[in-house]
Amino acid sequence: MERTVQSKFDEILDRIKRSTGVRTQVELAAILGIRQSSISDAKRRDSVPADWYLKLFRSHGLNPDWLSEGVEPMFL
Repeated sequence: MERTVQSKFDEILDRIKRSTGVRTQVELAAILGIRQSSISDAKRRDSVPADWYLKLFRSHGLNPDWLSEGVEPMFL
């Protein structure tokens, strides 16, 4: 059985969704205070903008290292 390799962006997006409870890009855009198209742009580049980490730390206490690499703890 072939295993699909997940992009770095998708890995981070999965961690964001799991920790914040958001289900859609529209909900995530609302939390980040950005347009949904900005999420699509980031996905296309396979890169999460640095300000997203800061916003998620400030709004949810999320550890940027956990978001980017999966290094515990989830929250700071």
